[in-house]
Amino acid sequence: MATRKVNESLTRVGPGTPMGRLLREYWLPVMRSERLAEPGGDPVPVELLGEKYVLFRGADGRVGCFDEACPHRGASLALARNEDCALRCIYHGWKFDVSGKVIDTPSEPEDGGRFASRVKLKHHPVVEAGGVIWVWLGGTDREPNAFPGFPFTKLPAEQVFATVALVDCNWLQGVEADIDSAHVSLLHETEARNGPLRDLLDDTAPRDEIDEQPYGLRYAAIRSLSSGDALVRVKPFAMPWYTVVPELPTGDRLWHAWVPVNDHQTIMWYLWWNDEKPVDPSYFAEQFGLDLDRINPDNIREGYTRENAWGQDRAAMADGRSFSGIRGLVLQDVAVQESMGPIVDRTIENPGKSDRGIVRARRYLLDALDAHANGATPPGLGADADYGKVRSANVVVPDGTDWRDLVS
Repeated sequence: MATRKVNESLTRVGPGTPMGRLLREYWLPVMRSERLAEPGGDPVPVELLGEKYVLFRGADGRVGCFDEACPHRGASLALARNEDCALRCIYHGWKFDVSGKVIDTPSEPEDGGRFASRVKLKHHPVVEAGGVIWVWLGGTDREPNAFPGFPFTKLPAEQVFATVALVDCNWLQGVEADIDSAHVSLLHETEARNGPLRDLLDDTAPRDEIDEQPYGLRYAAIRSLSSGDALVRVKPFAMPWYTVVPELPTGDRLWHAWVPVNDHQTIMWYLWWNDEKPVDPSYFAEQFGLDLDRINPDNIREGYTRENAWGQDRAAMADGRSFSGIRGLVLQDVAVQESMGPIVDRTIENPGKSDRGIVRARRYLLDALDAHANGATPPGLGADADYGKVRSANVVVPDGTDWRDLVS
């Protein structure tokens, strides 16, 4: 059970908060590259960690990220003209190139550019990799920390299938749900029974073993099989909000991220990649509740909210067609996380043995806050943190064997 002070420390992400300062040290996956596909197209506003930004793609294909407010009088640069690899504010015509340099202030007397050179626009480093646009918010006058080079960031487009959902709850609810190994056999029981996760139903009370890694934590959910062997699913938690789900029989792996929009909303990533071949989403679409003919990849939960009970079908629950009554793993996760409220009150919880991994993650994040506050390098940002080696695993371990002997 967490105290109110701990809950506030872990969940509040706005400017000046301890967690907000820590999270700004990490690269944020913000949106799919295809959302900014058109060079010279419309700027896209986005809120991250409680602050408002605008992203745009210049005519030469480069992506810029600025604070949304024009530094002249605060008008929104989401309304700006996208011209010549720059944004021009429609209020007074001030113009900013992709690097954030002020290149024109037509409302001011001509002075050889001296006034423009003194104007500072907050701009932020951008990387495009793996079909994802990443932004670093750690400060305009600082060099960004190392980019997290997950394996999929180096693959061709056809080997990655990226989707996003906007979830109405705090980011930590998503992270904790993803770390929680026990719910897979219960909340997702129907999908597990009808798909490649059916072996998880043999033991609904897995035991977690947890190892610390340079990038974060590594969780092993251990389930007993009737043969006497153990089924071990190894899932990494990479700082500050990433997990990788054990691969499907096709070789597809699922990468999750939970990026805070603000204290009460989160960008949830479901991204599949395959090291060897193109991803075929038709293989897993039904399990995850994805209608591939109608899906909005920039908000895959679109149309399902608290107001319509996330599409819950009570008749299907009553006649045994569905345990949860909610279609697919994605909406099931969204529903339970949002049902807790914008920020769940962790002071009234009753954690059990199955929640050991959650408790460990909270302590790990609190330790990271302390390290950052004291000037130490937070986990995942050290030279030994190789995100390219953040891998999951699914192995059957003979009785008496340590799963670590089978998982690199």
